[in-house]
Amino acid sequence: MRLLLVLMLGVTACKGGDADDTGLDDTGAPAPTWPDIRVEPTEVDFGPLRVLDTPEDTRVVTVYNDGTAPLHLQGIYLEDPAVPFEVGAVGSVLVPPGASTTFTVTFAPDAAWRHSGNILIASDDPFEAVVELPLFGLARAPALAVTPPEHDFGAPYLGCTLDQPLTLANTGNDLLVIESLETTEAEGFTFDDRADDNGPLPWNLAPGDELEVSVGFAPLTEYSDLHTVAVTSNDPFSPTATAIQTGAGLIFGENTDVFEQPFSPAVDILFAVDLSASMGDDLANVEANLQTFISAIAATGVDYHLAAINNYDGCISGELNNVDNTLPAADQWAQLYDMIYTSGTQGERAFMMWEATLTANNVGSGGCNEGFYRQDAALALVAITDEREQSVNTYSYYVSLFQSMKSDPNDVTIHAVGGDYPQGCNRNDPATGLYEATIATGGQYLSLCSTSFGAPLAGLVGTGSGDLDSFELSDIPIPETIVVVVDNIQVNTGWSYAAFDNALTFEEDHIPEGGSVVEISYALLGDCEQE
Repeated sequence: MRLLLVLMLGVTACKGGDADDTGLDDTGAPAPTWPDIRVEPTEVDFGPLRVLDTPEDTRVVTVYNDGTAPLHLQGIYLEDPAVPFEVGAVGSVLVPPGASTTFTVTFAPDAAWRHSGNILIASDDPFEAVVELPLFGLARAPALAVTPPEHDFGAPYLGCTLDQPLTLANTGNDLLVIESLETTEAEGFTFDDRADDNGPLPWNLAPGDELEVSVGFAPLTEYSDLHTVAVTSNDPFSPTATAIQTGAGLIFGENTDVFEQPFSPAVDILFAVDLSASMGDDLANVEANLQTFISAIAATGVDYHLAAINNYDGCISGELNNVDNTLPAADQWAQLYDMIYTSGTQGERAFMMWEATLTANNVGSGGCNEGFYRQDAALALVAITDEREQSVNTYSYYVSLFQSMKSDPNDVTIHAVGGDYPQGCNRNDPATGLYEATIATGGQYLSLCSTSFGAPLAGLVGTGSGDLDSFELSDIPIPETIVVVVDNIQVNTGWSYAAFDNALTFEEDHIPEGGSVVEISYALLGDCEQE
């Protein structure tokens, strides 16, 4: 509070004073003299002052001596130094009879409301030693209040989210304009300006109006941290108001799952190739990509059996009913070519051809396909067609049928190469039915119009069981705390966590090699309803 205080002057008032022109009264005795103080105006009312336009106002006060002796001003000061008024220096502390002097009083408000106070003027006037001058002033200004100014979230469990609203209110009596919001970067804290409700900045608040923003806290570590929200406005007294939030995390528990990647996964791969007339202009591309496929999968080191079916009796055609990587790639292609083109039929019913091929009679002892199917290997079914799937039952029926052949349904994956889904391409229709089956089994759908689907397809089926790239966790993690270590080296990219199956999945180019040890550590999600 600004205050100018005129020091009290140690002046002794004259008791006698000078005589008048004669120096005598009616009795002939010396005439008495004394000072007589008068102050104008008798009160100072600054009225309403709009602080945004005029931050302060100054008025002049005149002190008269109506007496017959000099007036000595002994002090001019505020009765309450805390009020937002200032007293200027007086022109003279000695005022002769009939003369006057002046001083100023300034209203410099520090808050938006009606202010009042008193100036006390002390003198040697024997009849009025202290004159009280009332002061009034109304400050019109916006005033920003941010509540709560401080908030401690305490120590919730890691992974739990708490929310604290912040109220921004105009407690003043003029329009408040909130111009900007700035927050500090602090781990676990988030800020929401609720723009959907509040609209874009700047925000205008009439006197008495308010709005809310919020701060969220979801701790990821045990360490305490501090977050601030700085609100800048046209409040002339406090242009920036800051709210402080603090919090720390509490670990509910920690866990580490350890997996060992198996060597050379085994997979049985069964193609169903559509040889209908409409496929005529696609077969050259298919043959080229199948040769690429064989070269690529042979290079993976996967233990595979490879075959193709093109008829509904389920017996694989050709000299051999399957090939593997013990044969040169050229010989594998020659055998696969015979399987596709020997006694071929229109193959727009891939599900039915697979079903017939994999019957117990055909794959069992003495069956026409004996040696192809292995119970302990993954099963990859691949269809190549330019038409929708036309088997008699729904795709879900066949997915369930094939998955029932394995103790782990994840060991069955269906892939398809067809016209682009859903619009098709180059007169090739999307392979509806097969497309849905790829999604249901975690397989992939590749474009028949692509000239390079062979290598990607080998990468897909060459991983065998889905467990090789996906690891189900034994407990519920806080995703942000997951740490993956492969063979004692921390891996920060190339993997993702999916809450719906509580599993961590590696991307195709980051799947750990056979024999690798995969360690997945994480903090456990606690009870977020704790007191």
